[in-house]
Amino acid sequence: MSRTARSRLIGPLAWLVAMGGVEGAAAATEAELQSAVFRAKPAVVMVGVRIGATANIRCGEGKSFTVRPAPIGELGSGAIVHPDGWIVTNGHVVQPFQDGQDSAFAAELLEKSVATACAAELDALPTPARAERIRALAAEPMNRAGLVLERSLQINLSNGKAYPAEIKYYSPPAYVVTAGGKEHGRDVAILKIEERELPVVRLASRSTDLHLGQALFVIGYPGVVAAHELLSRATQFEPSITTGRVSGFKEDVGGQRVIQTDAAIIQGNSGGPVFDDRGYVIGAATFTSLQGDQVVQGFNFLIPVETIHAAAGRAGFTPRGDSMFTRLWNRGVDLYIRDLHYRAYRNMSAANRIHPGFPDVERVREDCDIKHKEQGYLHREEVWWGVMGVVLLGGGAAVWFGGRRLLAAIRQGLRRLIREELEGLSGRGGP
Repeated sequence: MSRTARSRLIGPLAWLVAMGGVEGAAAATEAELQSAVFRAKPAVVMVGVRIGATANIRCGEGKSFTVRPAPIGELGSGAIVHPDGWIVTNGHVVQPFQDGQDSAFAAELLEKSVATACAAELDALPTPARAERIRALAAEPMNRAGLVLERSLQINLSNGKAYPAEIKYYSPPAYVVTAGGKEHGRDVAILKIEERELPVVRLASRSTDLHLGQALFVIGYPGVVAAHELLSRATQFEPSITTGRVSGFKEDVGGQRVIQTDAAIIQGNSGGPVFDDRGYVIGAATFTSLQGDQVVQGFNFLIPVETIHAAAGRAGFTPRGDSMFTRLWNRGVDLYIRDLHYRAYRNMSAANRIHPGFPDVERVREDCDIKHKEQGYLHREEVWWGVMGVVLLGGGAAVWFGGRRLLAAIRQGLRRLIREELEGLSGRGGP
């Protein structure tokens, strides 16, 4: 029996996507690629939606019960595109928060509340009848009105800091059914947190110059890693990297351009930035492919960076890929790649004072310190800078003092010439 392919939104926890090396003059070197990855990582964030509820449920003609079902959470990924706390992610990541009472999460919480409140009645029913009765009770206007949602939208940076976020612009997924019928959105949202001088990614101006086979990489929070039972909770906010290539250019059902990639994307990748090998964001992960109920890897899709630029404009700001933290961190990375560990350590330490605790900053800074101390004293950067300073100072002094002697000699020679000329004039004018 054949199964037809269908697509699905990436959903909950994180995201992944692309890289690989493109042969030829335009391909990044390994050092450039390593630098691009390091530069981008601190600006990738985890987006968390949590929906809880208090429900007042009436079971048929009986008395009402107040219950609090277990909250439902969903995680996605995003990227900081302005140092003042502007963040881009997918629309469907924040859709449960945006839709509120009309969301699928609200319907699920209401049915859970009915199942808890009316357990005495429901437990006596066979499974099919029980499910039908739960749906019927959940559809009762009184029970629907008795559901009060408690919504939160939170951003976690990889240094462990958490911030409440606001939605400043929202466009729904590529295909969504609303009360007014079908709606074709662009699956993008702009969020805002209150912070300054944050690490930022650099957005490419366009994605139209991408070519088939071009290398891409993604940094994000794959759900299988964030929820792994053998990994410590302390590392769940540190993003992971996957790689792949551009494998096609398509349109979604709403007629919007999307980029196809063979990079792995799993549940939780939604909204994660996708970078070219120079470290510029060229899009964000949006949906995967299914065959039956099975995820088919290698056929995944991205919204292009043009969609991000347009959303930022609608939100009222212009993305800026520069901040004091980013300048210091990027400079430190460049020096680290060139094995200039002393100056790399100083730059990274300055970045760490602005926003402490980023895992890569701490890890690379520690590596710089170790490698610097392993160097022989005469090979250390600061020693050579000191030697060069002494040489330059000595050379300057030599020029200064030598120049003074030369000027004195010139002045003495001029005085001699003037004296001889005056004596000659005196001799010619005698009796």
